[in-house]
Amino acid sequence: MRTNKILFVAALNVAVLSACSSSDDDNNIAENILLEGMNITLRNTLEEGGTEGSFPSLFGQTDDAFDESATLSYSEPEFPTALAQPGVAGGISGLYNIDLNANSINFTLLPAADDPFWVNIFEVFPAGKFDRYYLTFSEPHNITSFISSNSSVSLRIDSDTVAVVQIAEGYDMNPPMSFSITLE
Repeated sequence: MRTNKILFVAALNVAVLSACSSSDDDNNIAENILLEGMNITLRNTLEEGGTEGSFPSLFGQTDDAFDESATLSYSEPEFPTALAQPGVAGGISGLYNIDLNANSINFTLLPAADDPFWVNIFEVFPAGKFDRYYLTFSEPHNITSFISSNSSVSLRIDSDTVAVVQIAEGYDMNPPMSFSITLE
């Protein structure tokens, strides 16, 4: 009888541990809004009181001319020098380091205050100005909501594979600047 009781307690412990492990695995999957290994295409647009246009169209190029592609990595930034164009306008250094991970999108402004290309771009965004970063994912992104660390930055969800980081009125685009969007 005692042996049966010990076996029953042991079996019960294994069942409880298995249930906890399975539940933990399910929770970890649910917490990862963006999945490592998915491909991402980045496109930048600008709107200043008129029609939205792509960044490359400012230089007479096609809308997709400066598109960047990356694979989501939890350990490396996907777009460490976003918008860099060495052969355009005497060389454009990167504007942002854009790093995505399982639960956030992080932007860090790269240029110094005296950068020869960006120095004339730095400002506090006026009403009607929008800088947008379209993130197109190869798989559904699982984003349902967000929290931004900057009140002038939001996230628009266009579809289950497209999310748009929108920078708007009041954004202080002067070095040093960074912001994060926590994904839910």
